[in-house]
Amino acid sequence: MKKIRIKKEAKMFLASFLATVAVIFLLILATALYYKNTKTLPPIINSLIEKVTNTETNGLENNLPMNILVLGEDEKEGGRSDTIMLVRIQKDFQPVIISIPRDTRVKIEGIRGYSKINAAYAYGKSKLAIKTVEDLLGIKIDRYVALNYEAVKKIVDAVGGVDVEVPFHLYYKDTTPGKELFIDIPAGLQHLDGEKAVKFLRWRHNSNGKEYGRGGDLGRIEMQKKFVFALIEKVLKPQNLIKLPGIIQTATKYVDHSFTRDEMVWFIQNAGKLSNQNIMTAVLPGYPKYIDNVSYYILDEEKCKQLIEDLNEPEIIKENIKIKVIGESGSEKAALLKSGLESKGYVNVVVGSQKSIQNATIELKRINRKYLELLRNDIDLSTFQVVYSPDYEEKYDIYIKVK
Repeated sequence: MKKIRIKKEAKMFLASFLATVAVIFLLILATALYYKNTKTLPPIINSLIEKVTNTETNGLENNLPMNILVLGEDEKEGGRSDTIMLVRIQKDFQPVIISIPRDTRVKIEGIRGYSKINAAYAYGKSKLAIKTVEDLLGIKIDRYVALNYEAVKKIVDAVGGVDVEVPFHLYYKDTTPGKELFIDIPAGLQHLDGEKAVKFLRWRHNSNGKEYGRGGDLGRIEMQKKFVFALIEKVLKPQNLIKLPGIIQTATKYVDHSFTRDEMVWFIQNAGKLSNQNIMTAVLPGYPKYIDNVSYYILDEEKCKQLIEDLNEPEIIKENIKIKVIGESGSEKAALLKSGLESKGYVNVVVGSQKSIQNATIELKRINRKYLELLRNDIDLSTFQVVYSPDYEEKYDIYIKVK
């Protein structure tokens, strides 16, 4: 790990988070921006951030879009990367986060046969992990951030724990020497300290082998999202803002990265462009499968190809967009909107219904924002709540709920 003085720690930590939107980075950036905007920083921290934001870093916007590989190391798994994310910072500075299931079946350079993708980090650290992801997705990784789970534990304890709604009883026991793990977290709203938070993130299935949600890795990714948002909410509480210096100093002991100093400063300067409402998260499309008694995640190559192509936000045409309009039972609003869309040139529009609809929403199922831009030109979106929830397993590109 890199030895970094405290002032460089602050710069690195605030900037790297924007790139990763991983647990710790999101905490620090959100806290720093809150301080800066409200002018309530202690003198020493206020001075530090002002020095960073006054630094000249011209031209780095030309480096966008940028692909960053985020790796979460789990020492109990032999140094394998327990969390793998591709974070793409688009030209409008909005991040797209692609979760890569750790059981994804891949070829790793220098290793015979097939392996799980999380083994690449154990075999060759960040360099081999980057090469494996590049070969898998056909893209170039520009930067990486690697962090140890111990960082999560320290940060959660520093903010006094996190409250998370646990969907069901999590119970897992492994007595294998060197891999001992005992997870026992009841269902319902639970207060997690650092140790329990790490167990919550590491959970994949219960000891009886039953997997919940859409399967081990996918269900686990959904739970990680819950934790991230709960942690953001906790760190932004006023009583935790004053803990920023200690959090930065502690967390950087467990972080490695490849950002240049100018890039770090540039990310901070442009932090105001980030909107939490526009962050898109998706999972590489695929399905779990046992091969030779080993559990793998098999990628759907066609859907993955579409997802990666959409990262570049290519132009689209109305005739190719698939839209489902959903209205309340007995209401004619959905049919009217369908007719309106067809009159504008959309030819793949169907109507559905559900008993009740709480809010009028437009749900984008593709990471290409041009789907929404095109729609914005044809209908009034002011009465709709826009939801970004990419899912390439869905049949339709856009779901519109009318109330």
